[in-house]
Amino acid sequence: MPRRIAPSLAASALVLWLPAASAIGAPSTDCGPPPDGAICGDGPWFAFASMTAYVVQGEARSRYEIVVGAGRDLKVSINENNPGYRGSAEALLIDGAVMATKGGEGLPNRGADLLGDPLLAAQEVSTLLQITLPKGPGTISKATPIRATGTRFIVAATPTMSSYYGPPWKVEGTIAPAGRDTYAFEFVLTFRVANPDGTVTTREHVHRYSGRASYPAKRPRIPDSTSLAGFAFDVPNGAGMQIGTLGEARRALGIAAPR
Repeated sequence: MPRRIAPSLAASALVLWLPAASAIGAPSTDCGPPPDGAICGDGPWFAFASMTAYVVQGEARSRYEIVVGAGRDLKVSINENNPGYRGSAEALLIDGAVMATKGGEGLPNRGADLLGDPLLAAQEVSTLLQITLPKGPGTISKATPIRATGTRFIVAATPTMSSYYGPPWKVEGTIAPAGRDTYAFEFVLTFRVANPDGTVTTREHVHRYSGRASYPAKRPRIPDSTSLAGFAFDVPNGAGMQIGTLGEARRALGIAAPR
């Protein structure tokens, strides 16, 4: 009989995918309509099933893979090479409740916090695509320019992290089909760093984003065969727990197979 896993209280507080519906701060950085409200994206570009995002911020280089599966599963992989630290990790949120992680040595985050950076990067990519191409991926049949400027704040947020992009900002690049339901993107965001209180620095910053994202009609289930060898589970009395595959974990959690 498989060992039953008790959900982690920390992981159960996470939301799988949260468009930036609100931001805490002064009115100038609160989400809302023009001309004063901040831009907080939501729409068809947020409905991806998988995304690989390369992010360059000054000397920092990051590569994130995010998979949003059918149901409440979320899988990410992280590779960061920054002046202050470098490392890689994998994290899996099973059924929106149980965290399993692997690696992470050298990275500042641990456990459920490993989801923060990749989800924020995906939020940023989705927000900028939504701003520039609001009709969504279904309208992209050839290489298409990504181009916009603005004087409102842009806010990207996850359950644990937020980023604020101050005006004047500019985004430029391209997106093109790259296989069935998949699109390759590359763009540059130029902006001024903003604070939650609405203040903006005078220094201009540049972030570069590239990668691919898939938008199938229905998000597929992450396969039962996904290996969990070497993963640690964030559950009570979980030290030393060994579970070979995601399917075994689902059975231990009592998650029924899809009909």
